[in-house]
Amino acid sequence: MLIETTLLVKDSAIIQGLLDGSLKRFGGVIREAATGRIVRHLLETPGLTNQLMTLPLSPVLGGASLITNLVGQGVTIHKLDKMQQQLLSVLQLTQIAAGASVLNLGVSIAGFAYMGYKLSQIQNALDNVQKSLEAGFHQIEECLDNLSSQLAYLHLLVEHSRQEQQRIGKAISELHRTILIREMADLRSEILDRSRYPDAPARDALKVASRVRIVLSDQTMQAKPALEAQTMLIADVATQGWAVATATEAYLLLEIGQINEAQQLLAFEVPRFRNIAEQWSDALIPDERSQLATAYRFAAPRFREHINSERIERIAYISSIDSSLSKDQIRRKKKDAELEFEMSYSSQFDEKWTYNQIAVAEYLDTLSELLARLESLQDFANMCKSKGVKSSHDILLGDSVESGLYSLPANEDRY
Repeated sequence: MLIETTLLVKDSAIIQGLLDGSLKRFGGVIREAATGRIVRHLLETPGLTNQLMTLPLSPVLGGASLITNLVGQGVTIHKLDKMQQQLLSVLQLTQIAAGASVLNLGVSIAGFAYMGYKLSQIQNALDNVQKSLEAGFHQIEECLDNLSSQLAYLHLLVEHSRQEQQRIGKAISELHRTILIREMADLRSEILDRSRYPDAPARDALKVASRVRIVLSDQTMQAKPALEAQTMLIADVATQGWAVATATEAYLLLEIGQINEAQQLLAFEVPRFRNIAEQWSDALIPDERSQLATAYRFAAPRFREHINSERIERIAYISSIDSSLSKDQIRRKKKDAELEFEMSYSSQFDEKWTYNQIAVAEYLDTLSELLARLESLQDFANMCKSKGVKSSHDILLGDSVESGLYSLPANEDRY
């Protein structure tokens, strides 16, 4: 490596900043809370990437139990040492939608194998949901316990409607026969081939990643945002595939030293991804009751067991209604929502409504975190350019270092 890195659990200054709120994790970077300036890039070792591929996911419901998982990616706290346990909470890595974990926390090329694994998990999640639908839903918690949380929001949306369950079952069957699954399978194949033969020419993998990116971004753009399970399912699969394809193409370009091309790719795709995330947020957050037309309604006591503050912040980031609010305005939004819940008839907010809201939070959190990961990759590409590296390999971590998360200083002149 040309640039010195620091094992994050041993970086007391960064840890303290994250604890006192002066610093915040944002995708794969750490920023100053007040200014947004990047102070560190996060990198993971190949050993950590391999760990992520061996452990199960958790259901979306379960409240505090979600803190026992790392980014929905499957590293349970009891498998990690005490310092790593503390780091999860400090980095606000609890309760991130599992769909977001198709991208690594940082920018490691070792993550090719992991991204291929996550594409496979999307396919497995579709299979699991379909089997559950065919068998019929019983208790929703029991269903979610037996599923990857990758697509748990579907259960939350359709658990109360047998007709809707049948429609989703048919939609999944069709999805398996459509271009979305074929394209993702092709991409997964190239990613896995690249992880097995890292020294092979990147041209073929680049061609596949570019094609899949174009196809799946087009599919994503065609979906009209709405709180409708079938629409959300198709858009979700396409969006996750688009994100993986974009990241894969950018990683490959950085690896072979085409830094300018990687910057141009991300400068084109990241704003488009942000626009899609904002469109979905603006479609799912509004409510006929003005006091509840905000992401901060999720801060009400009725959601406290299921939706934590970090998730709410991530959703607000992609909400045109909430993203630019001051602290005082946020406090008023939270108070108004809480009062509305207290004053309204409880029958208006039954179990079905509550589950729908948890599903909305899960879905939007995926979009927000995926956007943050892509923006972090864009920042990393810019740093590669500013530091004049010939390849991202000059920066990334190898097998010889201690397993864990590392921080890489940002370029003070640019950030």
